[in-house]
Amino acid sequence: MTRLRTLAAALLAVVALPLAACVSVTNPEGWAPPVLDGDSLYLTTDHGHLSRTTLAPDGRAATATWTFPDKDLKDEKDLRPNAAYGPPVLADGRAYYATFEAGVFALNAETGRSEWPEPGKTNAGAITGNIAGGLAYANGILFFGTTEGRLYGWNASNGAPAQGWETPLVFDSGIWATPVAIGGTLYVATMNGELHAISIADRSPAWPQPLEVSGAIPDLTALDETRLFVPSINRHVYIVDARSGQVLTDYRARDWVWTAPALDGSRLYFGDFGGHIYGLDISTSPATELWPPASTEGHRVKAAPAIVDDVLVIADRGPVVTFLDANTGQVLNRVPIDGAGTIRANPLAARDGVYLLTTKGRLFFANPANRQVIEIPVSGVKR
Repeated sequence: MTRLRTLAAALLAVVALPLAACVSVTNPEGWAPPVLDGDSLYLTTDHGHLSRTTLAPDGRAATATWTFPDKDLKDEKDLRPNAAYGPPVLADGRAYYATFEAGVFALNAETGRSEWPEPGKTNAGAITGNIAGGLAYANGILFFGTTEGRLYGWNASNGAPAQGWETPLVFDSGIWATPVAIGGTLYVATMNGELHAISIADRSPAWPQPLEVSGAIPDLTALDETRLFVPSINRHVYIVDARSGQVLTDYRARDWVWTAPALDGSRLYFGDFGGHIYGLDISTSPATELWPPASTEGHRVKAAPAIVDDVLVIADRGPVVTFLDANTGQVLNRVPIDGAGTIRANPLAARDGVYLLTTKGRLFFANPANRQVIEIPVSGVKR
């Protein structure tokens, strides 16, 4: 308990996200990344509201077609998501959406209205804790973890617990990272530094024992069908064999790492809370550095990098957008963004550039060709 309280205080100071079981909720902001589906761009704006917008043909403007919850609708005016930390999952003609305090929703992708739970209702009462990550979707089941260390599996069709998942799995510590599903296995990271591999079919361990590290694991990414990217608050990054749990690379960064990476072939890129940017060649085991760590001049990096045409785009908490040569680590340009909040959401590489969403719900486009950043006006969003 003491260790969790100490860690919570430090994390609250730097990211303003409430920590797991032992700690009260304080000022959740959310940092769900944008999602593109054709010309539809899904954006999470203030207090966990989700808007489906339509991009202009040139991608330089967007107009909302719906917002959830909609304060002008009687059934939704009292819904309070408060924040969202994972992107919507688009499947089955729906946008499945996990919120920090109001539970999980299946929204009709065309109308934005809730198909389950029934309009005006939430399923937060069926969940122990809050949802500080996103959803994993596999075999028609939605999986998510909570700050109280519960792992749920709900049918995407109706929101009821899936067969074999009538009760949640219980862990010793909170789950902040979005679970990762590969084949029939679900990977779950906890804030006491454990990575578990679980059979979706019967909930049995898929590894002889979980991987244990000395620091909290706040994020988790599948690099491919066989490898996981596991960042930790102990300043280490682990690349783990998903089949066996074996650590293929244990790379020590200069500061805390809480981010997803960018992957381009065998080249892996990520940042840390000290503002350092790393490039690794992961074709070898252990991985090797592509170049000495670059710097964002001290600004914390929570958002993943994005890579377009050998240009690495890094958005830090400044926020400043830094363009790097992905081959050499050379800084090509830095563009500050003033008065727009911070950038913690992972970027979206699309249309020959990178879309960036700030904590104030403002959208920007970083152009690797000219190393410039422009704001994308978004109209019609209800906040």
